[in-house]
Amino acid sequence: MMGTVAADFAAFVWLVLQTHAETLHAPGDRLDPVRSLLAMEQADDPSVPVRWMALAEKVTAVYDATDPVSTRRWASTGTSIGSARFLDQVARRLAEQLVAYAAPEDTPDEISIFFGPEWQLERTLDFLAEQGAFKDLLLTPEAFGKWKFASPHNKSFSVDVPIGDAIRDWISGTPIPERARVWAPDILSSHPRMLELTVQSIKQAFEHAISWTAGALVNLINTHPLLTSTTPRLFAQTAWHIRHGVDTEQAITLLTSGITSRRLAHQIGRAAAEAGIGSGELRTWVADQQIDGWVNAFKANTYEVEDLLDYVSKPVNLLNELLRGRPVTIPLAWVGRGTGDGPVTLTRSGKKPASIRVNRDGNQIAAIPAARHHAVLTLIDCGLDLTHHLEAGQLVTALAMASP
Repeated sequence: MMGTVAADFAAFVWLVLQTHAETLHAPGDRLDPVRSLLAMEQADDPSVPVRWMALAEKVTAVYDATDPVSTRRWASTGTSIGSARFLDQVARRLAEQLVAYAAPEDTPDEISIFFGPEWQLERTLDFLAEQGAFKDLLLTPEAFGKWKFASPHNKSFSVDVPIGDAIRDWISGTPIPERARVWAPDILSSHPRMLELTVQSIKQAFEHAISWTAGALVNLINTHPLLTSTTPRLFAQTAWHIRHGVDTEQAITLLTSGITSRRLAHQIGRAAAEAGIGSGELRTWVADQQIDGWVNAFKANTYEVEDLLDYVSKPVNLLNELLRGRPVTIPLAWVGRGTGDGPVTLTRSGKKPASIRVNRDGNQIAAIPAARHHAVLTLIDCGLDLTHHLEAGQLVTALAMASP
């Protein structure tokens, strides 16, 4: 039944039963949510819901006969029940291996800290690969056949790329075309669809099936009853890194905050990690490097710069303040030494990504910070008659008719 609609239905029933068991004073019969499914109520043939409810009753019987600890663990995976049981078996085997790394119970805290509590991503991946866990994941219906390089138009064409090595390569942040050349160095030039097959395999495996089942497995291992307080845990966010193909928490933050370039997120993430910048400080740190820094340090192109500007921009409505007759004050990225107060003009960048220039007598004397780029660009494009002055190292902008 694994990998079928019936298996999906059984997993849903199992989740309903587990949710009911964990809900205090849950009203009604525990299978009421199953009976009220839209497909049940709208079935033309009355025998259809009868058959499905018969299956639900069988699932219930198995659920009631299963150890409550196991029912809870299997429901947490989100997979079919068959896959959940298999993953739990794998988790037990790996948990037994982890126990060997545990510090003795009487180990002082200042020493036991070296045994855990959580391994880093690299060590976690090494452990899972050495234990054959990634190969085990491919045996589940959710991931079976998702990692393969085989052409449907040429049955003799097939490339074997070990899943453990491929995951490490993917997380390294190397662009997909380069990965394709590494994984099939003698085939890419002769097989025009190799790059397409690489993209398809990555999408099916890493961005969905493997990240999903790996996340379930890591959670089953880390919560296994065999583990003690001194047993190390695997890196809890492993699945996120497999899904996104990056190796730092900072890169994950960027990719889940609107940055679409995996290459860019990977580079910035590593630079931030090396500089000791956490995810909470990342937005400010990126903004402080300004557009020129993004282009020079990370080779950001026009589209990537736009993504970064959206990421660092502060939500301010300067135009609204101006229309109310109030001048607005804007901090500057830098001001030339010895520059005095007085009128200035603004110049937007051309096709090449660059900061907005603050000019006087045709010479640039300051620049608008990246965090205010979009807000100031709106002022430049609004069509209003504005005046700009440098005052105490900041830009003050007002409506011409409201200026003194």
